[in-house]
Amino acid sequence: MRHCAIPSLILFLCVLPVSGQDNPGGSGSDGDLYLNFRNTNFVRNNEYSNPIIEGYTLIGWFIEPELVYRPTGKAEIRLGAHLLSYSGTNKFSLVKPVFSTSWHFSDNTRFTIGSLSGSDEHSLFDPHFNGERIYNAFSEDGLQLVTLNEHIFSDTWLRWENYIFRGDAEREIFTAGESFRYISPEISGLITLEIPVQIQVKHLGGQISDYPEQVETYLNLAAGGRVSVALSRRKDISAGAESIFFMGNCLTDNAPSGVGRGYAGWHKLFFSCRIGELEAGYWSSHDYYAPDGNFIFGSVSRRYDNLVIPERKLITGSLNIRLPHSDFFEFFFGFDGYYDTDLKRFDNAMTLHIKVDKLIRIASLRK
Repeated sequence: MRHCAIPSLILFLCVLPVSGQDNPGGSGSDGDLYLNFRNTNFVRNNEYSNPIIEGYTLIGWFIEPELVYRPTGKAEIRLGAHLLSYSGTNKFSLVKPVFSTSWHFSDNTRFTIGSLSGSDEHSLFDPHFNGERIYNAFSEDGLQLVTLNEHIFSDTWLRWENYIFRGDAEREIFTAGESFRYISPEISGLITLEIPVQIQVKHLGGQISDYPEQVETYLNLAAGGRVSVALSRRKDISAGAESIFFMGNCLTDNAPSGVGRGYAGWHKLFFSCRIGELEAGYWSSHDYYAPDGNFIFGSVSRRYDNLVIPERKLITGSLNIRLPHSDFFEFFFGFDGYYDTDLKRFDNAMTLHIKVDKLIRIASLRK
């Protein structure tokens, strides 16, 4: 019944009559009703062949239509569904309702409880939080406080991943995090400094569970700096450097990964323009492990049990091209390369997606 009811809700949301105008900015009058339609069609091909992780391909799409009602200028209620399908399966791999309530403390700060606005909003580094989660784990549930202005980005969230009942033979799983970035005013009209700080705590346990394994808790930190120099008068071309330092720590004594504490550094040069960015970098780590991170950077093998490669050294490179149309459509192509200087081998990943995120005013329900 659940798998029938949610697609029916999807169909209902998609065929609603559209009588108003687009409202891409997200601000609305009291009593306004909107349809927000999200869709991403994606291909992620990981050509990996090393002891840490073997290759695999993600290809498919998801849709997430929502009714958005704003009873006041500060409150927002969303109701919809998230459906994920991998090509060739002829079925939905994930079908779930989405519902959230948000309160806007100001034009720059909002608090949400329920379904969150998408895993990509955290803007986390790939070794810390695998970027391909925007395809296979986009929809999240929990709490979120976001502040965004010209100089400050802050996203504080609690993501509840697995709820348990008394006697369940599985773990309770949740992740708490903070993603912060300070962007300085321009220095001499050319130079911009950015300071990111990211924290994640992942907990696997639950007192009322009958799961036989012990509790596990992981702490991951990332912090560093980025400097960019404008190379054009319109400031749509820039170049610069970034250094980020990572730390991973198992806060319990039973780390099944085989490593308790580790660290890493990632140093990059970049060139960016209006439609894309080119990066080259060097990654060096010792016993680094992030449970939600991209395993290509880690010391713990996802391919072979009980295999740990303590020292990892990678020469990295990436090319990302974004071709936006208006404010709701994006074509993206990305290529990532990793040369392991110890294993003497090159791995790579290719990403292609088309994304639509459209907010449409349907009607006004004001009395």
